[in-house]
Amino acid sequence: MMNKPWATLRGFFREVDWRLVFLLGPRYRFTPEQWRRLDTLPGISPTIKVAAVVNVLALAVVAALELPWPIARLVFCGTLLLGLVTLWVSADLWRRPTQKRLHRAYGFSAVPLGAVFGFMMASQPQRWLKEPWHHELLIRGCAIGFVYTMAIWAVAMWRNEFMADWLHDEALREQKLELAQRLSSAQIQPHFLFNSLASLQHWVAVKDDRAAPLLQSLTSYLRATLPLFDRPLLSVGEEAEAVRRYLEVMQARLGGRLRFVLDIAPDAATAQLPPGVLLTLVENAVEHGVQPQLSGGELQLRAYLPAEGGLCVEVLDDGPGPSDALLQLPPLDPAAMLRDAQASLGLQNSRLRLWQAFGDQAELSLSHRNEGGCRAQVWVRTSPPEAQSRT
Repeated sequence: MMNKPWATLRGFFREVDWRLVFLLGPRYRFTPEQWRRLDTLPGISPTIKVAAVVNVLALAVVAALELPWPIARLVFCGTLLLGLVTLWVSADLWRRPTQKRLHRAYGFSAVPLGAVFGFMMASQPQRWLKEPWHHELLIRGCAIGFVYTMAIWAVAMWRNEFMADWLHDEALREQKLELAQRLSSAQIQPHFLFNSLASLQHWVAVKDDRAAPLLQSLTSYLRATLPLFDRPLLSVGEEAEAVRRYLEVMQARLGGRLRFVLDIAPDAATAQLPPGVLLTLVENAVEHGVQPQLSGGELQLRAYLPAEGGLCVEVLDDGPGPSDALLQLPPLDPAAMLRDAQASLGLQNSRLRLWQAFGDQAELSLSHRNEGGCRAQVWVRTSPPEAQSRT
């Protein structure tokens, strides 16, 4: 029983970071890659800068109060100058809170103050500490030096801890995004696969000649598309090929009821999108625009680069058109969708994946066609590398 308190005490002291206890400096060291990411953090706001200068002015006034005028003027100017130097080195520490820079900041701020007092005491010691205000000046000088030194230390220590926490949170966020992306990739077309397998099972049972072509098309589709979903981005040309294989499977099921046209501009084929976005839109067009009609329908996939820049992809069908509920898509809430990724199906899934890759620079919308039917449009106003640099 006596060993338990000692074990608890030893465990407590093992968790203590003695570098912090003895004010030695920040404990986290960052790699060049981490520094590049940390450089994207916002700088000090103008409001904070003005507030810091006002506080330095107030401290300089307090330091000079009730001192003889010539000395008060020197104390005010010296305190103000030292305070501005402290703010300058603190701003440098805000950007790079390292132990080396902290020690250099001490040299720029606290050391000059001690040197001035030391020189004054050593040059004419008989004149000092004889008047009451001499003692007051010495106490104020020590207090000011302590305040500025602790301010520099606090900035470096807090900022270093904040940066480490931010990197940790970013790593968790990216991991969650990756998991959500994998989950959404797995959710892209379960309905299509289940229906295809059900048709295949039925045709095999009744010895329908359509079973073999359907199995061949489905096998080709799975072989070609499954590896694509392991990639964060996919060229439009590659996914258009996956769409073609998907439509061949559906054509094997629907026969002449499904007609399709793929129109991919050469310069748009190399543009990139999250995998599965086009497949989802095409599947919706087949399910809601082609299958409900007894005579079937025609589906078009178009991709081109508009004159104003960016990428535009359209999926067109000649079916009954989208419902009013689909026309009014709710505002995108990525945080809520990531919290409940399993609920992010269909169009919402595609919107989430576009947001993960492009942020606010991508848009997915549905509209009625003048000729009848539905137009699903993906509009991207930037390139993936630019969008990904925000993370």
